[in-house]
Amino acid sequence: MRGGVGNAHIFTRADRGEARARRREVVIRAARDVFVDHGFHGASMEEISVRAQVSKPVLYNHFTGKVDLYSTVLQRYLDHMVGRIGDALRTSTGYENKARRMVSAYFDFVDEDDGAGYTLVFDTPVPSEPSVEGRVRIAMAECAALVAAELDAVGMDPYRARACAFGLVGASHLAARYWFDAGRPIPKTDAVDTTVALFWTGLSGRG
Repeated sequence: MRGGVGNAHIFTRADRGEARARRREVVIRAARDVFVDHGFHGASMEEISVRAQVSKPVLYNHFTGKVDLYSTVLQRYLDHMVGRIGDALRTSTGYENKARRMVSAYFDFVDEDDGAGYTLVFDTPVPSEPSVEGRVRIAMAECAALVAAELDAVGMDPYRARACAFGLVGASHLAARYWFDAGRPIPKTDAVDTTVALFWTGLSGRG
């Protein structure tokens, strides 16, 4: 009997943990929508709690405040962006194809979820919170490091490799942002081809 009671207690505790995790996920999704709709400064914890259908005390039980919640939502998109770049480089062969896949990854990132990731990462300034800006800067550096590693592998000088990598990453995400902000004026594949053409000749010349 005692063993049964003990097991029931454990299962109940596990269930509570799962329920808490599910509530947290609901809050994160609701917060994402509110931040995308209103930006950081226009969003309120009250609206997030209404959309998540939880009370404000429950909301604050999961997150210390709006910055904590925004940072959590932001980090998910940043990790997704870095993961896209890593996957593009790992799953392609030939350096022109790798460059094309990397550029495509940026265009896909700004285009998916109707621009939700783009809005949160690049278009919602949080000037009073340098920690948020730092997260974006670190993620972009991680993307550049992935590209630099590919250039190192073909014998490029490490300093030149990093300079080229930051240039490629910068050109890719700025071109993708322009394409999205302009209302996707040309097909995505054409925009990717145009961006790759801007720097591929110079990169292939570096050997």
